[in-house]
Amino acid sequence: MSSLRTFVRPLAFALAFVFATAPLAASAEEKGKAPRVEKVDKKKHGKGEFPMESARFDEKVEEKIKHAREQMESLLAAHPLPESMKAQIRKDFEAGAAAIRAAAKEAGKDGKVTRDEAKDVKKLAKELKENAREKFGKEARRDGKKRERREKRAS
Repeated sequence: MSSLRTFVRPLAFALAFVFATAPLAASAEEKGKAPRVEKVDKKKHGKGEFPMESARFDEKVEEKIKHAREQMESLLAAHPLPESMKAQIRKDFEAGAAAIRAAAKEAGKDGKVTRDEAKDVKKLAKELKENAREKFGKEARRDGKKRERREKRAS
């Protein structure tokens, strides 16, 4: 019995190895090298073409303001806020949009907008967004509700 095991066990391992590696070898042979595709225009995503015409830059700024307005309106519709707070948020948004438009006009006053001028406009927009989050964000609303409750208890 011992001699039969010594013969069958290595044979079983060899057959298992052959059956396991045969499909891998076959699939490796079928795959050919993909043809190499040369990229003609290697631009970084989102970098844009600078210097840019001021009219085109203004269009891009307006598109971004429009998108931000749509996002704001969808968030206002999704959250139960008092109408007075919603009106104040919209008013602050329009004031910020006017400031961004003015900065974009200032950047394009010579007819061209450089990358650094565009970065300054983007930095202003980011600062305005952060200020709005501090003023109207979840933590600010929570603090306002706590303050209202304390005032009601005190009176």
